[in-house]
Amino acid sequence: MGTAAPVAHDHRRRRLRSAIIVVSVLVAVAGVIFLATRDWGDKVTTRGVTTTLRGLPGHPGSVAAGTDALWFARVDGTRPVRKQPLLRLDLASDKLTRTVDIGGQAAYLLHTGGTLLASVAHEGSEGAGPSLISAFDWRTGQLKTTRQERGAVGPLVRDGDDLWALQTRPGALLRLDPRTLIHKAGPVELPAGQSLGLEVGAGYVWVAASDAGEVLRIDPATRKITSLRVGGYPVGIVIAGHTLWVADRERGTVARFDPETLRSIGDPVRVGREPSLLVASGDYLFVGRGGSGTVVRIAVRSGRKLGKPIRFAQQAAGASGFSFAPSGTSIWVSSFASSTLTRISSTGSGAAAPAATVSNAQRVQAAQGRLPRGARIGHTIAVPKGAGSLAIGEGSVWSLNDDSKLLRIDPRKNEIVERIPVKAGGDAAVADGSIWLTHPDSRTVSRMDATTYKLGATIKVGLIPLGIAVTPTSVWVANAGGPSVSRIDPATNKVVATIRLGPVSMCCSQHMSIVVAGHAVWVEAPQGNRLVRIDPATNETTIFQLGFSPCAGLVAHENTVWVAGGACGDVVGRLDVRTKRLVNLVEPHPIGLASACGAIWVANLRSQNVDQLDSLTHQVVSRLPVGGIPIQLLFGFGSLWMHDADGRILRIEPAR
Repeated sequence: MGTAAPVAHDHRRRRLRSAIIVVSVLVAVAGVIFLATRDWGDKVTTRGVTTTLRGLPGHPGSVAAGTDALWFARVDGTRPVRKQPLLRLDLASDKLTRTVDIGGQAAYLLHTGGTLLASVAHEGSEGAGPSLISAFDWRTGQLKTTRQERGAVGPLVRDGDDLWALQTRPGALLRLDPRTLIHKAGPVELPAGQSLGLEVGAGYVWVAASDAGEVLRIDPATRKITSLRVGGYPVGIVIAGHTLWVADRERGTVARFDPETLRSIGDPVRVGREPSLLVASGDYLFVGRGGSGTVVRIAVRSGRKLGKPIRFAQQAAGASGFSFAPSGTSIWVSSFASSTLTRISSTGSGAAAPAATVSNAQRVQAAQGRLPRGARIGHTIAVPKGAGSLAIGEGSVWSLNDDSKLLRIDPRKNEIVERIPVKAGGDAAVADGSIWLTHPDSRTVSRMDATTYKLGATIKVGLIPLGIAVTPTSVWVANAGGPSVSRIDPATNKVVATIRLGPVSMCCSQHMSIVVAGHAVWVEAPQGNRLVRIDPATNETTIFQLGFSPCAGLVAHENTVWVAGGACGDVVGRLDVRTKRLVNLVEPHPIGLASACGAIWVANLRSQNVDQLDSLTHQVVSRLPVGGIPIQLLFGFGSLWMHDADGRILRIEPAR
């Protein structure tokens, strides 16, 4: 296992350092650019594409997605099989944090809980076996267990206490214990030929017996196989909306069937030439066509095709190597031909909330050249490397890290005084004797005693809870999967209101900051390019539409709000709430924001500086080089505290 270089976003295509991945973020805003090319007879669009990662090391194959990271397999398509690693991309810090040798090339990846499962073609094989099924720790990549199988293993599906694996040639269905990978029963032999699709749902296991032109329904209790003759060349199968969906590569269609009667439902949906993959995410189906480099969306409820095909890679006839991974109501798509990873969000229509229109933004270029240092680094505290969260409260600074430890830092000693094991979390807040942690994977918020560290409550909230803010009377949780805000009463530990921030098409950003200032709660909705103000007295919202996607830090005063573009734009916006005037300052990948000593402080990932902005003129007045990977800033105990994903907490002393 090794560690690769950090990923940096560079929209000017400048080479910052060797081995850096250039990440180009394409945000779906008003006035989306439609491609002028034709896609095998179809007009295509980029609407729905929210992120494209380019310049990856090698060609990506299978991909698995979590709210914190992506794992992808590097592949080369050669025979005999050569060793290619798995790579982990941290989505918060934009850094490749792990490279894992797996003894071959991964054919399929699956994220389940805290585990990454991989089916691996063994080094030196011709791709027909033997294979490995291996389990790795999701965060560290450490191997948990592995098992060898005689044939070529492809798709994997977890269903409770069962892991189902499809041996593609010779066709067989394997039932394993997901923790030990030991067989729970003998293999279910499948018809001769190649089987490519696997799904679990509606009480059955489903297999696309592609060469036979059949879909097989297997009863897991009796192992009885019922064949559904569909003809063509079925490749992708999904259970969604109590319906069986089958993608037919030969006919260019997606057909629907009742999973109990196996009768067809309506007419097949024509999706264009050679659909190769099918996945359900939220209320939508995504149909991938690798040769054309496009995805077609189908609404599960209506069975209708939505909009134009969405481009994720350039057309490359005959090159269909790509993979899907669902993530909320979005998907990640890998492309072998273009060496990219692309995130595509569903963009179904929804009633827009009333918006307060922001006046045309003034764009200001940051001062260049040498600037005075308006602060100095007072102390450096070593912490585990990786993304995390900072919080201040109860007389301490708190650091939540990737290794599922909450660190308590004593600001008088400038050292870690407690290392508290916690469930992996997204964000932290500490106030009024309690520690509050969001858990995106389980849709929960946990409450711990800040003295004893005992768990007091686990509260179910919305989909993908990320940011959190605490007041004496309410806890506010930003849910990326809504997008929405859950309001928790700390007296009862119950959600008393769910406040929508926009339609479901605005799901599912990787970052949502939420803060309380004066008589307002402010929260970002990055997928909709908006800031939302919530009135705590009524839970009513006011939307401020921006000209960029706010994907990073947020600071609010009574009448002024500052917001950072982060990975979605090299901009720090200053919004005057009374006049609705927006001023955008160009900054290189700004992530962390803090208000201190009458100024706004910005942690810039690409330049590795902390800039001081004049809060009135919105100009940079000082600059402190900090190095590393600066990702978060907070102010407390008279100092700025900066989280560096390279393994440091910096205590920065502003000039007085």
